[in-house]
Amino acid sequence: MNSSLVAADAHRVAIYYQSQYDNSLAANSPFGHYVTVLPLIGVITHLLLAAFHLNFDDVSVHLNDFVPEAPFFDQMWGEIAILQSTGIKVIGMLGGAAPGTYNPCLTPENFDTYYPVLAGYITRYHIDGLDLDVEQDMPLDDAIHLIKTLKADFGDDFIITLAPVASALVEGANLSGFDYIELENKVGHHISWYNAQFYSGFGTFFPDDLYLDIVGFGQGLDPSRLVATTLTSPDEGSGFIDIDSVTSSVQALAQKQHFNFGGVAGWEYFNSLPGGNNQPYLWANLMASTMAELQTNQTQLAKSKSTRSRVLPRSK
Repeated sequence: MNSSLVAADAHRVAIYYQSQYDNSLAANSPFGHYVTVLPLIGVITHLLLAAFHLNFDDVSVHLNDFVPEAPFFDQMWGEIAILQSTGIKVIGMLGGAAPGTYNPCLTPENFDTYYPVLAGYITRYHIDGLDLDVEQDMPLDDAIHLIKTLKADFGDDFIITLAPVASALVEGANLSGFDYIELENKVGHHISWYNAQFYSGFGTFFPDDLYLDIVGFGQGLDPSRLVATTLTSPDEGSGFIDIDSVTSSVQALAQKQHFNFGGVAGWEYFNSLPGGNNQPYLWANLMASTMAELQTNQTQLAKSKSTRSRVLPRSK
């Protein structure tokens, strides 16, 4: 797909990349079948690299099962640098289902021991931001402290996102232990957007009712800051919806919100349908095409409004 497809101001197309190797396919590297992300160049806007976590016992950072500098990741880091050179932002997903990262490692009594190790890897690998996936109880003040520290250390251009289950954004079921509405009220200016999880019983993206409920809840969340994360395969968990349904909701929401839409993200890359293990990039291709169409419609609408305003007769 041509790199002009995804413009700098396009709606986001993001993909979570956790499985760097796919054992269902024949090995193409010493570690198994490496899942390349190079086909995503010119297609996605953000790669969400999963999952970083902090280990309490030995004060270390792991990326899934290995330290980030392990030879297991050499090919991946090389490709990530290529992606970044084309303008794709690479965001590290921190946390997830593995316990310990946020509590106890990033609690006030341990923060100064564990946070510098994490910050060192952000610098070493030129990570563009962090996606905070808090799936254990964390006090609100601890979350605020982490967000403020990241901004202070890495600057305004550092991307901070959070990945709550969708229901948490309407004060429903929540895995994080703190109120996201209160978090938004206090430090929303530091949060780039939310990658809300619309699956696993915490909401669905088709129909689009919950997405609309979130943007209308309380003081409201600007839809440009709400990315809908959906499963890319039924093998990834419960609540899968097919890509045609995802596309339908994207198009409907864009129309309802005057093309103001935060985008979509997929969990996860290696087995994404409709291409499956052999062509996992097709999910992102189809989403990018949908977003490009929305962008074109938005531009045409703006031009049409501008033309009408110029031809209207002046009132006497």
